[in-house]
Amino acid sequence: MKRIRWNAKKWDAKTLYDTKQWGIELQVIWLGFTAALGFWIASSLAALGWVLIQGAGTYWLGVYVYLFGLLGVFLGGLLAGRRAEARGWLHGLWVGIFLGLFGVIFNLELVPRLASWGSILRQLLVWALWGLTGGYLGHYLKLQSNYKKRVRGR
Repeated sequence: MKRIRWNAKKWDAKTLYDTKQWGIELQVIWLGFTAALGFWIASSLAALGWVLIQGAGTYWLGVYVYLFGLLGVFLGGLLAGRRAEARGWLHGLWVGIFLGLFGVIFNLELVPRLASWGSILRQLLVWALWGLTGGYLGHYLKLQSNYKKRVRGR
C-alpha cells in the first residue's frame, strides 16, 4: 500500500478518502445511507398505518419498524455495493454502521432508560452485518451482470 506524504498544498478530503488506495467512495456510502433511511421511514409510516387500521397492539409496530429497518439496511448496502468500483462489502458495512448509529441515537432519544450497552452493541453489530451482506451481494451481482454482458458479446 502506498503511503500518503504530508503536503499542505495537495491535501484535501477528496484526495484522502476518494483515492483508489483507500477504496472508499463517500458518494456511494451517502447514496446507500439515504436510500436505506428513506425506505426505513416510508415503510415505518406504512406499518404505522397498518397497525392503526388493524387495531393491533403497539408491540407489533416495534417489530415492523425493526424488520423494515433491517431490510432497509440490506437494500442500502446492496445499492452501495452495486455502485462501488471495488470493495462493495466495505461500502455496505459503512451504510450499516451509519444507519445503526442513527437508529441507536433515535432509540436513545425516545426511551433512554431501556437501552443497555449490550443492546446498543448488538444493534450496531446486526445492522452492520446486514449492510455488509447487502454490499457483498450487490457487488457480486454487479460482477455477474458485467460477466454476462461480456459473454454475450455486447
